[in-house]
Amino acid sequence: MRSIRPILQRSRLAGVLLAAGILAVSASVAVKDSASAKSRDAAAVPCAPGTTTQTTSGPVCGIAVNGVNEWLGIPYAAPPVGNLRWQPPQPPAPWTTPLQATAFASECAQEFPGFPSGGSEDCLYVNVWRPADGSSNLPVMVHIHGGGFVIGSGQSDNTLLATTGHEVIVSMNYRLGIFGFLADSAFGTHSGDYGLQDQQAALRWVQHNITAFGGDPGNVTIFGESAGGSSVCDQIASPTAAGLFEHGISTSGEYNTLLGSPTSLESQDCKSALPTQAQAEAAGANYATAVGCAGVADVAACLRALPTATAEQAAGFGYQDGGQGTVAPTINGTTLTMTLRQELKTGHVNRVSVIAGTDRDENLVGSAATAAQFTQLVQTQYGKYAAKVLQLYPLDRFDSPGVAWRTVAADSDTVCPALTTDRDLARWMPVYAYEIDDNDIPPYTAAGGTAAGASHVGAWFLNPHTPALDANQQVLQNTEVAYVTTFAATGKPTMTNTPIWPGFTSASQEVMSLQPAGDSEIITAAEMSAQHNCSFWDKVAPSAG
Repeated sequence: MRSIRPILQRSRLAGVLLAAGILAVSASVAVKDSASAKSRDAAAVPCAPGTTTQTTSGPVCGIAVNGVNEWLGIPYAAPPVGNLRWQPPQPPAPWTTPLQATAFASECAQEFPGFPSGGSEDCLYVNVWRPADGSSNLPVMVHIHGGGFVIGSGQSDNTLLATTGHEVIVSMNYRLGIFGFLADSAFGTHSGDYGLQDQQAALRWVQHNITAFGGDPGNVTIFGESAGGSSVCDQIASPTAAGLFEHGISTSGEYNTLLGSPTSLESQDCKSALPTQAQAEAAGANYATAVGCAGVADVAACLRALPTATAEQAAGFGYQDGGQGTVAPTINGTTLTMTLRQELKTGHVNRVSVIAGTDRDENLVGSAATAAQFTQLVQTQYGKYAAKVLQLYPLDRFDSPGVAWRTVAADSDTVCPALTTDRDLARWMPVYAYEIDDNDIPPYTAAGGTAAGASHVGAWFLNPHTPALDANQQVLQNTEVAYVTTFAATGKPTMTNTPIWPGFTSASQEVMSLQPAGDSEIITAAEMSAQHNCSFWDKVAPSAG
């Protein structure tokens, strides 16, 4: 699974990349070619006996690997191409012959400056893992991948969770970047947020089909890291997600800058003020102008006829950073009517049990190799507060400018906001808060050789790990897998052979400090606040109102 971290460690591209006149293949032909490649790949892997299962759209068969049955590449919605581009997800066409769900389908189309382009617009597929012992009524965990809403896919290995937790695991693809989030009045009212709607369509597929795979549709946990963690926040806030899940695990869902200062990611995390419908539609109008669709008789038809690469490259980093259009969630008035922080003021949220937290040293806003770079980053990010920040974090108290900046960024952007989110959630639902305090996460260093510390989603080990973890990290993985699978089954994380993880309440405010070598322990929010200068950052933070 690719990390979003390198996005902010690369140089920004100047201007918008355009490919008009270069691409000779239309989007529809590219989709057809991708689908053909998928069929060829799937046909090369025969279905395992006893894996044929009926879904509401038709029968599927899968593979059996080391005690786990897997079904890969099951359509949960129609390909969002042609007239369905920038439309809510629609049901897939039914089939009668067993679909060979034996290979991952294409990831969703993605082209983000600094990353390889790839994928297809024909990408709305789910994958299912379940123990091969024939059990039924098992807890269900649905993974929402990260990648800043612009890259990534559901092509992860979920065998560890399926076997250790004895649960059914589902992963999904959802539309990314400009295809997932462009808003434009030409598409009608409440446009945008198609990627979030895809996530909900996948969850509805689970409700309608997971019993056939041995799962309990009444016990569903959504979980994700980075943008996947932010997606969990969005689904807790979304009125249209009501009843689709009982538990949520938001891993490192706090990563945008505190004040919205320069970053290559459009505002999107659990604390961010998202673009309003008016702002998003204005950005969409600018996008239409950039691709030559403004002023035509049918703007929507013109936009839907754009070749995939042209549509992607015009978007760039999105309207907040030199590109065009919206490439992440917006307040579209239906899928999201307010941000999570705003919804939590009134309690108009989906009340589910939640695990939420972050890593102690998360930093997605560059690095500092010199004292001058450190000072410049502080001044750029914090403006009128910069002098106070420099006073709170004197450079001579740190090993290097890189460690100093990492500490400032983590305190302001991730750790303190995560505590605020935990407090707001705990007013309405059971919350289990955590901080990862793992100092020894491979590959150990960040950009420029700076010690990475407990970096962004670095030590959340829910998948088989390559290379193999050392003995200390293996204990942490065992603990994490035990916690999340127990939480998915019961709504509470504590189980045998793990430290007791109490709930985070208004009265207790206790946080699980996850550490390697069996050293995980409970700390208080007051202790965390003191360590990370949260009394200062909480005053600086914008109001959610």
